[in-house]
Amino acid sequence: MAVKQFTQTRPEFIHLSPLTSGMDFIDLAEYNERLVSVLMETDISAERFAIYEKIAGSLEHLQLAFDEPVPDYRLPQLTASDATDFHHTAFVAEPEAITRYCRALTQVLLSRAADSETQEVLTELLFDLVNFQVEDLKATRYTETYSGMVQVR
Repeated sequence: MAVKQFTQTRPEFIHLSPLTSGMDFIDLAEYNERLVSVLMETDISAERFAIYEKIAGSLEHLQLAFDEPVPDYRLPQLTASDATDFHHTAFVAEPEAITRYCRALTQVLLSRAADSETQEVLTELLFDLVNFQVEDLKATRYTETYSGMVQVR
């Protein structure tokens, strides 16, 4: 209920629309990206905890979305035309693991178990992990071969 009030009074909360059915893993990751961006812009404790709640719910949906097949309409976006189009990163973690890390951070932040300085650091870490995950989930992972589409990463 508090988020609805924020939406009416603060323009940056307009983007905090509710989750909708049919969101795939990229939609959910982008939703989390918007949430953590707004989170970094507020110092008001009540707003932060409302956003943590939304992030927790979205991460739960994201975890479930990994069990679903990649939607056909996403395949062109995730398909590379050649090997140079693949995104390589030094940090290697499966998207499911990143989601678990984000969920754990969110739970710690919601529990208010950490002092304010530690909460700030954990919030920054959550921001970085969510943004990394969005980039990683949107990165190419398939290539076309003579025998059909092959998942490369």
